Amino acid sequence: MNGVRISPEDHILAGAVMEVYTAAGAVLSVIYEDERVLVINKPAGLCTQDVYCGMTVQTLAQAHCGENCEPRLCHRLDTRTSGLLVIAKDDESEREITGAFKNRDVSKEYECLVKGEMRPKEAMCQAYLIKDAEVGRVRVISHRTPGAKEIKTAYRTLSMQGEISRLRVQLLTGRTHQIRAHLAYLGHPILGDDIYGDREFSRRNASVGNLKLCAVSLTLRFSPGSLLRSLDGREFTVPAPF
Repeated sequence: MNGVRISPEDHILAGAVMEVYTAAGAVLSVIYEDERVLVINKPAGLCTQDVYCGMTVQTLAQAHCGENCEPRLCHRLDTRTSGLLVIAKDDESEREITGAFKNRDVSKEYECLVKGEMRPKEAMCQAYLIKDAEVGRVRVISHRTPGAKEIKTAYRTLSMQGEISRLRVQLLTGRTHQIRAHLAYLGHPILGDDIYGDREFSRRNASVGNLKLCAVSLTLRFSPGSLLRSLDGREFTVPAPF
């Protein structure tokens, strides 16, 4: 990837880390912050925004920003997925960031641990996804059908240990549960995935209830006239916690 790499050590507000104890034992880490944008490293087990969760990314971000700012989540991560989330601090920034996501001007990469050996070791996979909102899950199929949306998922094998592969995954489309469902469809479910995964395999590898999926890299693209042009091409990164 091109652009400036920003690691947790490079964020603007030195030492900007909120230690918050939740039901998930979370530590919410601020990776980058300026007057318009907040980038955090969400821990697994913390909801992004849900009235039934109590403690959420939204409530913690509000506490961090104070009464004079209303943080706005610009995208989501599943509760059990960890990694990078971008939060806007005002309406204009929210429009810029959500527009970048809509126009696919954001590159996102994930790391995960999956069952088995990937063959080939690197590929771009295409399929179709059908969402069933009533049961809160999706289904991946090989052919176009009414109600199905195309998905494209690229992966690269980083390493393999025993029966487990570590992958770097890039979303070329952004659909609900895309990585989890697509890898399971390919026969390589993510460890700890109780919805699409292999529970017995996860149990044997001590990963029950512990989803091995993390958003490790995020690069934003903005036009020269954007309010957020200073973030154009910058890559935020965090290490996977597994």
